[in-house]
Amino acid sequence: MTGADDPMSRVETLVRTSRRWTLVFKAAVAGAVAAIVVVSAVVSGIVYSSNNTLVFMGFDAERAQLITSLLVAALAAAAAIFATNRNGLATLAGLGGFVALFGYTFLHETKGALASTGVNGSFDMAGWVSSLVALVLVGAISSWAGATLAHALRPTLVEAGSDIRGSIEIRRPTRALMRRPMTVAVALILLIVTVPVFGDMVNYTPDSRMLHGGPPPVGLIPGGAAQPSRAAAPSERPWLSWRPSGSGLVAAIDLPAPWKAGSATTENIGVYTPPGYDPSGSRRYPVLYEAPFDYSLWDSSVNIKVVLDTLIDTAAVPPMIVVFVNAWRAPIADTECANSVDGQQWMDTFISETVVSYVDSHYLTIPRAEARATTGFSQAGYCAAILVLRHPTVFGTAIPISAYFWAGDGEAGSRLPFSGDLAALAAASPMIAASQLPAATCAKLFFIVIAQPSQPFFGTQATEFEHLLAFKGYPFVALDAKIPHGWDQVREMLPVALEAWAGHLVAAGVFSVDG
Repeated sequence: MTGADDPMSRVETLVRTSRRWTLVFKAAVAGAVAAIVVVSAVVSGIVYSSNNTLVFMGFDAERAQLITSLLVAALAAAAAIFATNRNGLATLAGLGGFVALFGYTFLHETKGALASTGVNGSFDMAGWVSSLVALVLVGAISSWAGATLAHALRPTLVEAGSDIRGSIEIRRPTRALMRRPMTVAVALILLIVTVPVFGDMVNYTPDSRMLHGGPPPVGLIPGGAAQPSRAAAPSERPWLSWRPSGSGLVAAIDLPAPWKAGSATTENIGVYTPPGYDPSGSRRYPVLYEAPFDYSLWDSSVNIKVVLDTLIDTAAVPPMIVVFVNAWRAPIADTECANSVDGQQWMDTFISETVVSYVDSHYLTIPRAEARATTGFSQAGYCAAILVLRHPTVFGTAIPISAYFWAGDGEAGSRLPFSGDLAALAAASPMIAASQLPAATCAKLFFIVIAQPSQPFFGTQATEFEHLLAFKGYPFVALDAKIPHGWDQVREMLPVALEAWAGHLVAAGVFSVDG
């Protein structure tokens, strides 16, 4: 009997073939499950939210995408383990998810490196290869870590599932059969509840979930120094005679996107209307604009709606409309509120023209520069300053909080909209723009500059900017924070700044005409 006719040989061949097809099937399942996780992370907004949070924490858009891609790859590998129980296949599936998420960014950066010349350096093939190898290795390690953790958890979940099936079969669950499923359910519930809380503690402040609302209102004593105050004289607050109470409302609105590339065709703004706002009424309101962080970020970090409601209800500030312009759907996510040099996106025009026009035409605003202000924290503080300086007939007040005043001084991504153009960087720098406006325009604008003076970078730049404002004759108030750059500083200083703006609105005669 030849080897081919040997029954044992045929059995071994069949077994090998069966194993091969089983492996192929499990590989397909692992890939499909990983793909579902990746697509779900994108569609559900998890990738978008993670990128936004990381960018705000100080990472540029590309690094944020890298970190998010590694995290999603670990989740994809974990899901593949639950489906196949094959560590190697799950690791490869997770790595495929990482490539799918970060591949475009890597290709984009490769294209930029290939085109680099002069002061930007030239393309280094050895460096490109080492970067590629490093990314593949790190992606594989992240996927392996997710798969390994899931592999350790899988037996417990499988046994819990078996206990549930057993309970269904006997139609009478016993305490012994339900113990394991209940333990898994409690663990999952605790995970779902606590992970977002821990995320807020890391992203914002450790006490971000401990407080409901913001700090108590404070007053502004004559001369511009911020000091606690129980109340100001009624004559200083003309809105006392029509002070509302209650809660404001926040509306989410999509407007046509101000860019040519990218997958998103709309950009979002959030509009807060104060307690007592009546769309059919005749009373008009000043408007505060913030960009480029969306309402949800401010709500998570300082509970901004409750802060505004409290300040308005207590008459610390007049009722106002607050507009949050979200700029994170843009192809260049770190927009710097600028019209990009390459002409592909125009956030400056979008904010100063499109958004302002929309708000004025759909809400009861006081449509004058004196009644419009810009504010923001960190990068948004830079935006607040440059928007006012670029558009002094649109906005009358800027409230930068821990800002930088030289374009491109943020993270690496802050230079992307300017494409390395030194003239564009200079024109977009508040330090330059503030020095070039005529004296008559300088006198009409108002700045409320907030920083901790002793803090390197933010404090130094704020002090430098204040010196320029004083030299050029800009009216301004410098509010010194005790807390360094961070959401705690915003929580401490924003009410003080809004009271300062309220005092300026009274001095500018806004309420005597429109209030």
